[in-house]
Amino acid sequence: MGVMTPDERPPLSEALAERGIRDLMSLLALPALWNGRDANTILQIMIEAVERIVPLRMSYTRVAALPNQPPIEILRIGNRTPSEAVAATWHAAIKTWPDSREVDARVVTATAPMGDLRAVRFSMGYGQQPGYIWFASDQAGFPLPTQLAFLRAAVSLAMTGLQTARANYERERASRAKDEFLAMLGHEMRNPLAPIVTALELLKLKHRDAAGREFNIIQRQVGHLERLVDDLLDVSRITQGKVELKKEVVSVHAVLRRALESVEPLMTEKRHTVIADLEDDDPQILGDGMRLHQIFANLLTNAAKYTDPEGTIWVTTRVVGERIVIAIRDNGTGIDATLLPRLFQMFEQGASTIDRAKGGLGIGLAIVKSFVTLHGGTIDVGSEGPGKGATFNVRLPLLMHSLAGNAQVAPDHAPSAATPAAKSRILVVDDNRDALETIKTYLEVAGQLDVCATGSSLEALARAAEFKPEVAVLDIGLPEMDGCQLAGELRRRHPGLSLIALSGYGQQRDFELTQNAGFDHHLIKPVDMKRLMDTIASCIASGKSKMQ
Repeated sequence: MGVMTPDERPPLSEALAERGIRDLMSLLALPALWNGRDANTILQIMIEAVERIVPLRMSYTRVAALPNQPPIEILRIGNRTPSEAVAATWHAAIKTWPDSREVDARVVTATAPMGDLRAVRFSMGYGQQPGYIWFASDQAGFPLPTQLAFLRAAVSLAMTGLQTARANYERERASRAKDEFLAMLGHEMRNPLAPIVTALELLKLKHRDAAGREFNIIQRQVGHLERLVDDLLDVSRITQGKVELKKEVVSVHAVLRRALESVEPLMTEKRHTVIADLEDDDPQILGDGMRLHQIFANLLTNAAKYTDPEGTIWVTTRVVGERIVIAIRDNGTGIDATLLPRLFQMFEQGASTIDRAKGGLGIGLAIVKSFVTLHGGTIDVGSEGPGKGATFNVRLPLLMHSLAGNAQVAPDHAPSAATPAAKSRILVVDDNRDALETIKTYLEVAGQLDVCATGSSLEALARAAEFKPEVAVLDIGLPEMDGCQLAGELRRRHPGLSLIALSGYGQQRDFELTQNAGFDHHLIKPVDMKRLMDTIASCIASGKSKMQ
């Protein structure tokens, strides 16, 4: 490349114009950096960009960027952040400068630690979120018209960025409030569900022959309510990215059989024919058995709901390469082609009639897709159109042979612990009277256990001294002292006591809370009574083995 001769160089005015255009373009590019940034970062980026274009001696920003938050203050001296001692002298000087009634961009003489400066002030917010920024220089003639234009443009762009940051903050706060509400809603719905579920189990136990059509209806509808509550809580966990898989080696066929059993009442009600064509081998995957059960129970429930009475539902499995493909097909109402691309989106249900005949919240398939993805799998759906049924294909990675030799397969049904020894002493504490009475009665009738029940934490401590329980089943949300505090006090007074937590909360932090409090087990309301019995039996057996 040759050297440009003096005659070939552009005139000074053209060079300045080119530089001005470059500087303007760099300012206009700033909004691309705003996305996902907080207010403080946006202001820092804007100020540093201005410093590269306009010669400044100092800048001072004070902006109430977020509601109910202290204002952001940024002081820059000579394009640097000063020490605390230097900053203190500048803050004292800035307090003497003209207040907010000064007209924007009017040049004023401002007293500074090193002498007088030429300064201009720009407002950066009004009303409940006021703010301003000072730009100052010791150069004569500051600010030039072009410099003033750059400053005005930079401030305007930053204000747009601050509005975006505020909107993001409000949206995230609303999302957190929604998640907290869903978690609380799930807890509050589980509390009345718990005694209802236990009472149903007790009725079945006491009147096994008398449980007729009405009983089955109540049981089905309560099961439906339980699934709706679980779906609401899963949506909250998914949106927060808090779903954690407890992986083990799982039999695909065992999971499918359990899912078929769970939807059998609905299939029976609608007189469906279910045809299961499962591979001769028993394919295994590494996954969370509970979440896999949710996936297939949800898909089977959908197939049953959207298939007319006396329809047919097929469940097939086949191994394709390194994956197992589980297909669930029905000859039901089918899916319109326009809905297929949106089917796995949250709250998507397609056309809905006013009678809400199919029910649901429109979140089940979104949850299914999320859980399948977490397992490293994929899901797709196909339908030839309305009235021609639908097929859902779930593809999951098979367990690697190298891992299979060192892991145990989760059985078809978790092996039941031995029945608790008759008259084993169980302390139950729950401030919900109906839940307390139904659990107490069930344990006495089904397990022939000696049960001491109370709704008071303080009374539980007093009665435990005489009763000397082997296992304590504690609700967490207790008055006087919560379940975790009660657990600590009981464990201190009765070192060999086994502790089981009953809670309407079931997120990871809730399990960690009870574990740190010394609980041996954490069961979620409404608890399956057979599982509670098995857990009690396991605790008693474990306690006796420790004593031997």
